[in-house]
Amino acid sequence: MKKSNITLEAVKNMKQVGSIVSSSIFLTKKITKGIDFSRKINVLELGAGTGAITRGILNEMSHNSVLYSYENNANLVHTLRGINDKRLIIKSECVSKLNNLPDGFFDVVVSSLPLSNLSDDFKSNVYRDIRSKLTKSGTYIQYQYSLSDYKNIERLFKNCKVDFCLLNLPPAFIYKVEMTNEGAPEFPLFAQ
Repeated sequence: MKKSNITLEAVKNMKQVGSIVSSSIFLTKKITKGIDFSRKINVLELGAGTGAITRGILNEMSHNSVLYSYENNANLVHTLRGINDKRLIIKSECVSKLNNLPDGFFDVVVSSLPLSNLSDDFKSNVYRDIRSKLTKSGTYIQYQYSLSDYKNIERLFKNCKVDFCLLNLPPAFIYKVEMTNEGAPEFPLFAQ
């Protein structure tokens, strides 16, 4: 898919896609920084889009690791299918289907979901699923173009650290959570 077609797809489906350009290499490097790719890991990617971050993860992963990438936009899935890597499992469905995956299986969850465009109920379910799919010592990484969901992620996951990537269009905040056994999730996450 050409870049102009990607931009057109984003404009047609902004609420679903969230951005009119692919993530930069600088954002990808900040997202993958600190992940131990030297060992076998299972990675879950939510909102793979055009595969910019997908490719960055695959470039770092060990040969025996696996990456499950979720994307529900058919045109973007078509682009993802052009990535020829046996470690990549493309899930062409909504992240609401995460309950089909085993609990405690993933070492890392990387999310590009456009949180600001999602309902509170949907986000609450996604956060619950992310928490259940991660190993006890797993890592959850989410990026967002504002800090609008930081407080909710901090409340649910407790020890959220924030980084910033200026060299992305638009610039992005990166939330990184190292899982601990401290604190239970508070559901529903949002006030009713």
